[in-house]
Amino acid sequence: MSAKRSTVAVIPCDSYDEEKVYNCIKSGLNELGGIGAIIKPDEKILVKPNLLSAAAPEKAVTTHPAVLRAVFRLLAEEGYTDVKTGDSPGHGSCEGAMKALGLNDDTMFGAKLTPMSENVHTDFPEGLTCKEFDFCREVVESDAIINVCKMKTHALERITGAVKNVYGFVCGYRKAAGHVKFPNDTVFARMLADIHRCTHPRLHIMDGIMAMEGNGPGAGTPTPMNVLLISTDPVALDTVYCYLINLDPEVVPTNSQGTRMGIGTDKEDEIEIVLCDSNGQNTDAGSRTITKDELFEKYGNGSFDVGRDKPKKTFLMKYSGFMTKIARRPFIDKDKCVKCGICVDHCPVPGKAVEFKNGKTSPPVYDYKKCIRCYCCQEMCPRHAIRPVRGLFRKH
Repeated sequence: MSAKRSTVAVIPCDSYDEEKVYNCIKSGLNELGGIGAIIKPDEKILVKPNLLSAAAPEKAVTTHPAVLRAVFRLLAEEGYTDVKTGDSPGHGSCEGAMKALGLNDDTMFGAKLTPMSENVHTDFPEGLTCKEFDFCREVVESDAIINVCKMKTHALERITGAVKNVYGFVCGYRKAAGHVKFPNDTVFARMLADIHRCTHPRLHIMDGIMAMEGNGPGAGTPTPMNVLLISTDPVALDTVYCYLINLDPEVVPTNSQGTRMGIGTDKEDEIEIVLCDSNGQNTDAGSRTITKDELFEKYGNGSFDVGRDKPKKTFLMKYSGFMTKIARRPFIDKDKCVKCGICVDHCPVPGKAVEFKNGKTSPPVYDYKKCIRCYCCQEMCPRHAIRPVRGLFRKH
């Protein structure tokens, strides 16, 4: 008998029409046995979107409100009555981000907006990389978490999807401290895997109708991918995302480390890709199950702008100082910079790796000897003035 495989439902969806999105999500959940097979109606549920900042839906920075409303509606219709939703954004407040999406307690089918602003220290002695977390209270108090992520690129981890989205469980400014404690893509990915091992999100839904490529996760270019992905396995879901953009899943640290740490799988022979339409009907003659190559042929985008370089495995990798020097680094476009100082405020490095060294009449300046390449500055820049560049001797 073959081993049980992780199922990823792929539902084509070419618009944010609310009725269509609702039917698509319901169809995808049916492929997994229905929501009742995953979460019990009497459980306390937290629906966790990607709310990086207070951005308009068309910017593709956040989970689209049509996707969130579809999840809330489905839960309400299935009899789930204790549903909260929220995130701990990198900049601003949860309330501000939801307001930008046009969502409030009156538009969410009974789900209640929660601020995600109160910290609860959580020990996790079973952690393989991280033994303690500072989670938002709502994370600790929930029985089941639904992770509603966004299909985007990410400067540090190449992509942000189901695995990365749980960093919003960490409360407020404590996320910045995490970047200092886990300062490269591999250890940061391992910390994220420990968050999954500690909190056990039950269900992962990815909004890939309008994705973000390029300078993600907050300053990239919206690009249509026209799919929704649903799975109970966050690594398998992110791996199928990689298939769609012709990216080797193993170069994504959240995939490779997530597999090693047991939160899911990025192995092709352990993933079943199921294609369905908005009515749950067979979309291919013969079988709903398709290969990664068939998926890419139908819905893939090989020109998707994402970091594709493979990490070089040399003896130099253990020397973090050298690797820091040759890694990509944040670079400020002086023509776009408005000197708002948000990059300075969000730099987590003690003593700051980016500062107004020449006064606020000039853009901030990096001290690359201090910079840990966490890209908090790039994520938070509201003017899209910061981008990652490569080169040992590139001047600011």
